[in-house]
Amino acid sequence: MNKNSKDRLIRILIGYVGLYPTLLIVLTLLKPVTQGLSLPVVVLIETIILVPLTQLVSFPLAGWVIERLSRKK
Repeated sequence: MNKNSKDRLIRILIGYVGLYPTLLIVLTLLKPVTQGLSLPVVVLIETIILVPLTQLVSFPLAGWVIERLSRKK
């Protein structure tokens, strides 16, 4: 596997590791607030919260964790 393909796979892994727990937590916390709203409004509210949270916190943290784990090998 060449370096470019490996880097892409690592970015995808970082996306999964960063997005899944963040999405799960946000959806769980917002459920009481968004329960009676229409789907487009729920998606808008969740997107407004999730995009900055994932870009500024979750993805960098996931990248750091994966980097630390790959160094130990």
